[in-house]
Amino acid sequence: MPLCPYLRNSVAARNRPHEQGFTAIELMVVVAIVAILAALAGPSFRDLIDGWRVRSAVEEITSTIYYARSEAIKRGGRVSVRKNCGVGTAQEWKCGWIVFTDTNENGVLNTGGANPDVILQTYSAQQGVNVNHLRNSAFFTLNRWGQINGLGAASFSFTPEGLGSSSRHASALCVTSGGRIKTTKDTVSCP
Repeated sequence: MPLCPYLRNSVAARNRPHEQGFTAIELMVVVAIVAILAALAGPSFRDLIDGWRVRSAVEEITSTIYYARSEAIKRGGRVSVRKNCGVGTAQEWKCGWIVFTDTNENGVLNTGGANPDVILQTYSAQQGVNVNHLRNSAFFTLNRWGQINGLGAASFSFTPEGLGSSSRHASALCVTSGGRIKTTKDTVSCP
């Protein structure tokens, strides 16, 4: 008895090797969908990166202040924190900063003479974020009790590069006269 046409096609289909892969049209559709999703995710991903960079810079300055305090207490004072470059205004600390022993407490790293200053820690430049000292100073010093010279002497503002203070990630790091460190969001000034 001959096989019915339906079964004959089914048996033939089972014996045929399977073709694997995608057609050019299927591949183009997938690439188009991925491109659309990437275009939609790009702006929100940049916002996420901007927030991360600002938080990272705030934490870096905070850890610098804590480190400088501990070194000032350990060494009996005469420790300074200074921006690590001579470009820009005294206010701009984006280029990084150093913590060093400051034997004459003038805020300048003196490498010559009988008592040269010693660099204790170097902090690298901050990428994609503006770090500004709120008192327009290139340095601040700490005494033997770990207190910073002057009210607000170690207060900073942080903004994503190119966005300025209008960014939702703009932050300020404020140091009170008692030494308490407070971070405020959505502002670049200390109360």
